[in-house]
Amino acid sequence: MVIECSRCHAFFSLQEGVVAAAGAPFSVECGRCHAVFEVVPPQAAAASPAPDAPVVPVVPVVVAVEPPELPLVQTGVAEPEAPGQITSVAADRASRARWPVLLGILALASVAGIALHRRERVRELDEKVRQGREKMFLDDTRSLEDATRLFTEAARSAPGRALPEAERAFSLLLRAAAHKDLYERVPAPERDEEGRSAARLLQQGAAAARQAFADDKDDVAALRAMAFAEAVTGTAERAVAHADQAERAAPRDAWVLYAKAAAAKANRAHEKAVQALSEARQIEPRLLRADVDLADISLDRGDPAGARELLERVLRRNPQHERARRILSLVPP
Repeated sequence: MVIECSRCHAFFSLQEGVVAAAGAPFSVECGRCHAVFEVVPPQAAAASPAPDAPVVPVVPVVVAVEPPELPLVQTGVAEPEAPGQITSVAADRASRARWPVLLGILALASVAGIALHRRERVRELDEKVRQGREKMFLDDTRSLEDATRLFTEAARSAPGRALPEAERAFSLLLRAAAHKDLYERVPAPERDEEGRSAARLLQQGAAAARQAFADDKDDVAALRAMAFAEAVTGTAERAVAHADQAERAAPRDAWVLYAKAAAAKANRAHEKAVQALSEARQIEPRLLRADVDLADISLDRGDPAGARELLERVLRRNPQHERARRILSLVPP
């Protein structure tokens, strides 16, 4: 019979031959922890003894049976985590796994935002250049000042780009050339003011043309700005060379043809100047400056009637054109 200690749970066996009354409890002492406890034996399978049979006292002999050894716990194996800890660890890992995804999304959004911002800046720059060119067609002082302002804003938003700086130079040079022409035509009392304005604007325009040309020597706008600046300052040969280079790059550009006419006039090739101006106004009828310069050439050739017709045409299209009005006032009846 195997007995388990109620205290230390050690296992013992009762030696064979010890007989106890079936179902009668008896006391045993644990050979390991010396605890005394009662044990009830199972019912005997054999028939009960005769009533007169003597009862043999139970003298149990208990032999300690060592409990089976438990397997050793391997060193370094973590204890099982509680459900809350498992949930927390899983959430932490999921959170760490989400960070690269979030960073990737932010990076893509940043790139898209930068690209969108650049496209918007390019669109704004192109719009300012377009508006400035529209203003230059009108050719009056206020319109040319507005054009210069628009080109200046465009140049500031795109430093190092030749186009807006070249257009800024061209608008300044158009104003300088107008004052220079009036300086040569108006009476002496008016010349000082025209001369000062011409010198100031020519200095600014030539500097802008050189900057645009330094940014990109092959840019058409930079080439025609350089040609125009050199024509106004009197460097005719260089003006012709740059104008020819610009025309090869953009043969149907009205402002390139105008720069070519200015270079030809500075080189005293008046027929070439008339031809270039006529072609420019044919390509772009809004180019009022071509009509005013043709009127100048007509006056210089002794054709006041032709000059008057051209100037009146300009004033019908733009009554604010100060130079056309002033030259018309100087045309003999």
